[in-house]
Amino acid sequence: MSIVLKIGLVSSSQLSFFGDKASVFSRMSGRLRDMAGELGYELYVYPKQVITADDAYEAVRKLEGEAVDFVLLQNTSYSSGFLAPIFARVRNAVLGLWAIPEFAQDGPVPFNSFCSINMYSGIIGHYLNEDRIPVKWFFGDVEDPLFIDRFKITVRALRAVKRLCNSSVALIGGVAPGFNDLYDDERKMVHRLPGLRVHRLHEWNEIRDRAVKYTDAEIQPYIDRILANASELMESAKPWIGDSARFEKAYDDFLGETKYDALAISCWPKFQDEFKYSVCSTIANLNEKGTVAACEGDLTSAVSMLLLSYLADDITTLMDLSAFDEADNTILLWHCGPSAKRFAGKNGYKLGVNYSGMAHEEGKAPTVSGVAHDMVIGAGPVTIARFAGEWDQMFLAGGEFIDYEKKSFCGSRGWMGNLSFNREGISAKNLVNTILAQQFSHHFPLVYGDFTKEVMEVMAWLNLVPIKRINYEDYLQRPVW
Repeated sequence: MSIVLKIGLVSSSQLSFFGDKASVFSRMSGRLRDMAGELGYELYVYPKQVITADDAYEAVRKLEGEAVDFVLLQNTSYSSGFLAPIFARVRNAVLGLWAIPEFAQDGPVPFNSFCSINMYSGIIGHYLNEDRIPVKWFFGDVEDPLFIDRFKITVRALRAVKRLCNSSVALIGGVAPGFNDLYDDERKMVHRLPGLRVHRLHEWNEIRDRAVKYTDAEIQPYIDRILANASELMESAKPWIGDSARFEKAYDDFLGETKYDALAISCWPKFQDEFKYSVCSTIANLNEKGTVAACEGDLTSAVSMLLLSYLADDITTLMDLSAFDEADNTILLWHCGPSAKRFAGKNGYKLGVNYSGMAHEEGKAPTVSGVAHDMVIGAGPVTIARFAGEWDQMFLAGGEFIDYEKKSFCGSRGWMGNLSFNREGISAKNLVNTILAQQFSHHFPLVYGDFTKEVMEVMAWLNLVPIKRINYEDYLQRPVW
């Protein structure tokens, strides 16, 4: 089922202002209709001018019957203050207040629209203060950047939240052993995102039992595709190509039956113990094909990746923070090799091996398992965001993967500079200090593009608190909540 954001547009006015309210609203609502397909929303336009309280109650009943998600109330002219509490309490919808320009510089004021949304926001914040109702203001003609830029961010943010609240996610095999910073209570997820369905009881053998039953003929198309998408197959990875094909098909068949939107996969130690195999490339390919897949049983990161994918309409990945460099103010984001082809830079990716997850004998070369995507992530801006705390906080950072050569470790990795935190510039050392002093979990979901404004708006609608910055000092610094 396609999940679409539905916006209800309403015009309120007062008879004492002489501006041509009907024609202004008609023109602007028509333009919003034209933009609906481009921006990905449905628009319901309430056909009557709202003037009295009875008018407002009638409009609200219609808006609720249309199941709108966002009420955009245009105070086409100054309107009675009695209307504000009525629209502020539309069930299952959030509110935006829109003021229009006066289209005049002097003489009698034709609309007095801006004053009206000022009064409405004051009524909702002061008179209804115990309700703590969030309201976003808008100003301008429908084509003005001040209006349209704010409107686009709201559409993307609310659309992502709605899709998230209608998604289903699953944990397969539990959280990786010892990774207790990745454990979260799914009840708090669902409380924050009503409607999100969480299944955390799938066992890894549900996938294994499928994988071992496939014939060689059944997995050959997977082998062909795995090899075709890579720039190189390293000799060390060859023994595990068949296993990658088997498990990728097993996950595809599992998803075909369950229809999950995102998976948190416990990628070790069971794959390594039983098959001496790393599931990294399978996770990468699941992401490439459109199902969010997070490593190490990290359900919170899976939901966070899903949010980013909905905001960007793009593929996501999950990284560790492995190093920082004050010389060029960069951080190294790295993981064993689970990043999709979407993130591969100009050289593509090699099918390589994973050096983690298996015991190493002292004095000998590392024990390896395959298959992993060995790549340097392509240059470009990215957004990092992850739910945090008790699902009452959000980590938000931005930056750009560098476009120059710099040494890094095998796996999926990239050095990131031009760093920001909560949309403010930050040094690598201060970002690292914030992460460690705030005791933030060690996973970083990311997507290409700057969607930091949209994430900030998601935080506001969901009543999440941004994790606070803590600049570096030599002394002990405790978390700031």
